[in-house]
Amino acid sequence: MFNRFKNFRDISGILIVLLSSLFFAIVPNAAKLALDDGSSLMILLLSRYLIGFIFLIPLMFFSRKSILIPKELTFVTFLSCIFSILLVAATYSAVKFTSVGLVFLILYLFPIGVALISYFRGKEKITFFQWICIIFISLGLSSVVFDGVFNGNLLGIVISFAGLFCFIIFIILSGYLVSQLGSIRMNFHNNFLGLIFLGMILMFPFNIPMELPNSNLGWFAISANGIFYIVSWVLFFEGLRIIGVTRASVLTTTDPLFAAIIALLFLNQNLTIIQWVGFTIVILSIYFFERHKSKL
Repeated sequence: MFNRFKNFRDISGILIVLLSSLFFAIVPNAAKLALDDGSSLMILLLSRYLIGFIFLIPLMFFSRKSILIPKELTFVTFLSCIFSILLVAATYSAVKFTSVGLVFLILYLFPIGVALISYFRGKEKITFFQWICIIFISLGLSSVVFDGVFNGNLLGIVISFAGLFCFIIFIILSGYLVSQLGSIRMNFHNNFLGLIFLGMILMFPFNIPMELPNSNLGWFAISANGIFYIVSWVLFFEGLRIIGVTRASVLTTTDPLFAAIIALLFLNQNLTIIQWVGFTIVILSIYFFERHKSKL
């Protein structure tokens, strides 16, 4: 009976993370649509955190949990928020100097960093075979996100690795907070602090562009960007709480795969043979990673 419950819990955690990846794949497409329609980056970021904050208010109410967090978690919550914002800023900054494919390839090395930290902290057991699977996932992703222009200057590559560092630290810190606060509560405070931080930036004379979308399509894209962003993160951290930070991180490498499928179905974009091969490698590597995990 216990084993049956454990297996059901395990499968539910995997499905929740995969669903979060499907939703997250919509986020960059919606963001690009909003930016192309005239929205400025700051408006996009502010709307993302504002929509997330508003979306989580009723969930916090129905959860009947205190909105306050323990004093000992205040600093960690603040750090998690800062690294989240730095991750987004680094990503958008890096693509100005380096190809999008290379930026995302570097960022999606984060499961390796998460796995290494979890392993050396003794939080999770990772076998040699699973390490091989993680390496093959990274190799497969390099083919999937390949945009034919894997070039860029040193500054763009450095910014991308800075974003990778922020990604790893954000996942580790947030994973800890979720275990203490729960996914909804953690994301609520992350969005609230994000709004405060961005608001403080706007108080300084940085001359940051604040341009609104030019059409209803742009507003729809902004709404979709915020809604799918917060839903995907809530689901991801809920799944992380169930199956652990390393497995959840490895499963999120399906984000580019879902993005490729969405582009294939709705944007009339075709995958190259190399991308299909990478697609297959990632799927098989994740499968064997999970299959081997079940034998531990």
